Amino acid sequence: MKNELLKLDELSRRRFVERLARTCLGVSLLPSASTLAPLFGKETESTTSNIELPANHVIYLYMRGGMSHMDTFDTKPDAPADYRGPVRTIKTKADGLQFSHFLPKLGDHANKMAVIRSMTHTQGAHEEGAYKVMTGFETSASLRYPALGSWVARQVVEGHSTLPPYIRLGGLAGHPGSGFLDARYAPVPVLDPNKGLEHTKLQKGDSMTALNRRTNLADRLNQAFMNRYPTEEVKAHVDVYADALKLMTSKDLDAFNLSLEKNQVQEAYGNDDFGRGVLLARRLIERGTKFVEVELGGWDTHSDNFTSVEGLASRLDNTVSALLTDLEESGLLKRTLVVLTTEFGRTPKINDGGRDHHPIAFSSFIAGGKVRGGQAWGKTDATATRVDENPVSVLDFHSTIGALLGIAQDDLVPVGSAGNFNIHGGSGARRGRPITALIG
Repeated sequence: MKNELLKLDELSRRRFVERLARTCLGVSLLPSASTLAPLFGKETESTTSNIELPANHVIYLYMRGGMSHMDTFDTKPDAPADYRGPVRTIKTKADGLQFSHFLPKLGDHANKMAVIRSMTHTQGAHEEGAYKVMTGFETSASLRYPALGSWVARQVVEGHSTLPPYIRLGGLAGHPGSGFLDARYAPVPVLDPNKGLEHTKLQKGDSMTALNRRTNLADRLNQAFMNRYPTEEVKAHVDVYADALKLMTSKDLDAFNLSLEKNQVQEAYGNDDFGRGVLLARRLIERGTKFVEVELGGWDTHSDNFTSVEGLASRLDNTVSALLTDLEESGLLKRTLVVLTTEFGRTPKINDGGRDHHPIAFSSFIAGGKVRGGQAWGKTDATATRVDENPVSVLDFHSTIGALLGIAQDDLVPVGSAGNFNIHGGSGARRGRPITALIG
């Protein structure tokens, strides 16, 4: 094997090693200097020592229910009153970037944020819209696609951690999970941020000695089974239990203890589930978790839209502002992407005090890492009804995140007759295109 490896050229050798690493270790390597150069505006180097590394953590904030873009990140102060309602438009710290008056604190962080105002797709039902936004694809009877977090868990390399690579604050009902990827890349649910990761302690009356004895017996049985059925699925199933045992004795479990944070920090994030969840997300990425997903529900504002949005936006404003402040002060913002999105927007024209489902135009944002903050990408029309400039598909959005994470376009997973896939999308026309204007 060594002689064969020496015969390969630089690029081929790297690809060979990447494939070997993925096969044997379930990891992928950081892109080479030549891969990073076009994405980050650097000249090609023989090593990556002089290249600023891409981000390797994501905090993914999901606004469940369909966040009203017109009442948050895409206000239209000159629209008719039956579109804009009581929402006022305010200036932010970024010249030319304006937000709703419901988001004054985030306005102070606008220089860190790239707001995409031209997100668009065609799935107007909650379940289908959520699946589309989380995976980049529409639901299929023949194939279950992985969530964005599973791709990050599989393709982003960072320092060692005994924590799961992908943690979701909330349940998994209706969630796409790891799709056709290995089970090791599925999200681990944390139902209550105050309780942390449950079932990681020994049962009453048990001991590590007894646990180790049972584990050794299970290992011998598993090995015999794996020898007979040497498949990736069986190995992944066994690995889940091995990782769980490592976690039970890991100091990284302290990440779940929110009481270790100062009272003023806890208060800044907020004492509701969303605030506690985002605080926990920050602690988890500090300990090496690659992707943490936190949900804020309640955006399905068919009635009493403005009262509901004002309350939700206030929680969002306080919590995410505290997060961005923390990440910037600690230096983690350079290696962490903060992503906010939703399954679709809301109809700009008010309907009996509410707004209905509107997938053809909505807003998201990315902050941190090599994001060129302080700008809006794309544009909707005068009433925020349709995309006028630079439409962005969900796969484009995911591909932009992939580029910011340094994930190569050609690092693909073959999925039988369905084609080849990665965070950038699938074969042929289903590929996403990174928004290079957002990448510094």
